[in-house]
This record gives sequence, C-alpha cells and structure tokens, in this order.
Amino acid sequence: MGINTGNFKNLGNSYEEGSNAALLSAIARSAEELTSGKGWPDGVNDLLAALGRATGVSRVWIFQTIAVTDTHITQNYTFEWAAAPRYKQLGMPMFSMFTNKIERPEYRETIQSRLRGEWQKIVTNQLQPGWLRDSQEIQKIKSMLTIPVMVENQWWGTLGFDDCERAYDWSDVEIALLKTAGYLISNAVLRDRLSAKRRQFSILKQLTDSSVWEFDFKTGQIWCSPELLHSVPVPTENIRFSLHQALHMIHPEDRRPLLFSVRKYLEGNRQKVFRFDMRLFTDCGDLRWVELIGNTRSNEDGKPEQLAGILIDIRKRKREEERLREEAVTDPLTGVTNRRLFEHRLQEFIDYSINEGTIFTLLFFDIDHFKKLNDSYGHQAGDQGLRHIVGICESQLRRNDLLARIGGDEFALLLPATNQDTAVTIGKRLIRAVESTPFKFEANTHHMTISIGLACNEDRLTTPAQLIEIADAALYEAKQNGRNRLATLTGCIIR
Repeated sequence: MGINTGNFKNLGNSYEEGSNAALLSAIARSAEELTSGKGWPDGVNDLLAALGRATGVSRVWIFQTIAVTDTHITQNYTFEWAAAPRYKQLGMPMFSMFTNKIERPEYRETIQSRLRGEWQKIVTNQLQPGWLRDSQEIQKIKSMLTIPVMVENQWWGTLGFDDCERAYDWSDVEIALLKTAGYLISNAVLRDRLSAKRRQFSILKQLTDSSVWEFDFKTGQIWCSPELLHSVPVPTENIRFSLHQALHMIHPEDRRPLLFSVRKYLEGNRQKVFRFDMRLFTDCGDLRWVELIGNTRSNEDGKPEQLAGILIDIRKRKREEERLREEAVTDPLTGVTNRRLFEHRLQEFIDYSINEGTIFTLLFFDIDHFKKLNDSYGHQAGDQGLRHIVGICESQLRRNDLLARIGGDEFALLLPATNQDTAVTIGKRLIRAVESTPFKFEANTHHMTISIGLACNEDRLTTPAQLIEIADAALYEAKQNGRNRLATLTGCIIR
C-alpha cells in the first residue's frame, strides 16, 4: 500500500454535516489557519464559518466582554457567521457596544457562570416562562449553546451557537469539541496581543533604545531582551538570569534603593506603574542610565505572579538633568557657584560651626574700577575680566574653599576651618596674584586689582545676615582707604 498524503484544507469535506467527524475536521483545519496562516481576525471569521457549516446551526457568534461590574455588563458583538441573511444580527444597533443591567437573578447567574468558565446550553421550549424565554423567542432562537472564551484565566468573551430551526440538545462530545474551538480563539487573542505588543515595542525602539523584561515570582527568574545589555548591538536571543545575577548587573549604590522601592510598590497600590531610575552595567562593563518601568500580574488570590515591563535608555535625559542642576547652582558666565547656592552653603557652614564648635571665614571682594573697564572697552572685555579673576582665584584656593559670584563684579569666598589670621594671609595672596597678572583682550593689556572685606565667625555670629553685613562693611572700608587691599572691622587694613 502506498503512502497517502494531504493537507487539512480538504480533510473531512465529505463528512456528513452535523457529524462529530465533520466538526473535528473543521476544528483541525481552522487550527492550522489560526496558528500559521490568517490569524486574527480573518482566521476567526473562517473558524466561525467552518463551525457553522459543520454543526448545521443558523448562526455562530462572538460577544467580547468589555467590562463587568456588580450592576452592569458591557459587551460588543464582534464576530458572526450566519447560514442565511435572515439570521444575520451583526451590525444591529442593539448589539453594538451595548450595556445591560445585571438585575435579574437568572441573568446574574448566567454572568457568574461564564466568569467561572462554564458552558451553557438552552432549549427554549423547555425553559420556564420568564425573561430568558421571552428573550430567546423574540430572537426566534429554538436552541443555543454558549462557551466562554477564557484568556489568561479571565472571561474575554463568549462563543455562541444559535439554532433557529431545531430544538437541538448538544451532546457532551460536541460540547468538548467546541470547547476546543474556544481554546483556538483564546490562542488567537493572545497571538494578536503579542503581535500588537511587538508592533508597539518596535515603534518604541525606533523612538528610544529599550529592552523588555519580566520577573517570575515563582521561579525567581528574570528574562530580558538584549538591546540594553550589550555595548555593541549583537543578534542575541532573550537572556535569562537569576535574581542574584540580575542584581549584580546593577550599580551597587542602586541595588538597595531598587529592592526597597519594589517592596514598597508591592505593599502599596500595584495598579499604578512602577518606575525606577538606575545604572546598569553592560556586557563590556560600561554603565548606562536606564528607567525601569513595569507593573504586576496577580493570580486569583491577588498575589503577584509576574512583574514585567520595559527598560528605557535615559542617558540623554540624565545629561540634561545634570545640566539643569548645574545651571540652577552655577553662574553661567564664570562657572563658579551662584548666589542661590552660596546662601544655602553659608547657612550650612553656620549650622556646622554651631554644632561642632568650628570656625570659618567669609571674604567679600569686588574688582576695582570695573565699571570703567566695561564703559571703555565693552561688556565683552568685562566678561573676559571676570573669567580672568575667577581663574586666578581657583589657582590660589584650597580644595574645600567655596568661591561664588553673587552679582556683577562681586564675589564671595567661604574658607572652612579658617581663622582670621589665615584668612588674611589667603586674602593678601589673592590681591598680589590679581595685581601681578594682567590679561589681554583684543589688542589691549588690562591690569586689575581687587578689594576684600573679611568677616570671621570667631565671635560666634549665628546668622548669614550678620556675617554678610560685617564682610560688606569691611569691603566698604577697603574701598574707602584706597582699594587694592583687605580690611576687617577690627581696624586692620592690609595691602
């Protein structure tokens, strides 16, 4: 005997309509289409047609469940096959995204049954008088079978079979076979969701570098697509890690905050999206900033089963955030601390001095005759002069000294752990350095000098205003006594 071969498209076409063999072959043909051919939605339409012809019913339909509350249910009539035009219901206003009240006990039980994944069959003339029988008779339905379509353990919709010609009692075998058809629809829904997610992720990857990830609470395993894990793009399949391995890919300073944030998220409202910025090591050991975004999927008991989402490369955003932070506390012309941060740091110096019993000194200084430089040679020359003064100061100061521009040509210098005598020495050194270091702008050489006022908290000055007032008054003394010198309110005027 030779080998017979064939394909599922023609299998069972000769079987008698309404037979289990015809139904089984119709399901087999549709399974091939749904898994490797047309898919969603064309494959579903073909499945309904095949099931309708195989069972001999008047109409095969799918209601999608949109929302269910304690009082209402919203559904949409999404698919239909009708044996003849007179059986067609798809497109009727009453079945287009319709909402019904769940107030009748028998209707409520029907909804609860479908939520549990239970099939239901009805022979209309065997029903007790009431709402359900009236509804069936109005639609001229003599018998009906409904099979819930469950997707990820949730009632996604209902596969229904209406017979307007026969009071047909479905057998257990037929119900089992048609339940298999429900699984095919469920699989088609999942495949469509996955396809949609892939399209969305493809669009997302065109907009920003990103990876998808998932953590399984049962196994403790994490899988992640490779895009952000490699410094150089390589064709690599999704990667699986243990939680221990994954944590070692995160910067040590970010591990504990991440675990703490996840714990707080799981203890709180998991309906919200989880977000966390962290630094991630690539396979080459490079660090990149990523944003971890995800949410949970829970079981029927409300316990989380999966935490999944995407990783987005945020290096550009972090660079911009750093730039904005620097601009908020940095003088844009000279690059030193601005007045806002200076006032904040001065208060910190005072608080530390009070708590620890230490001392510090504040110097106020400005450029002598700076307005003349601006008026004679323009603001560009003045700007160059300000940067020149800052360069000299930074070359003379210690690592922990804080230089700030507080406006125009006025500067402040905070000297931590520095008494008045040492501060005077530092101030004199700055005066000599500025006086002996001219700068050139265009074809001109410019000589500048500075005047300094000094205030020390050795007298336990406790407010910024007190220190600033004394330093400013001392600066005024230096100006009044000839400029290019340092002054204190104790009568010390030094060149």
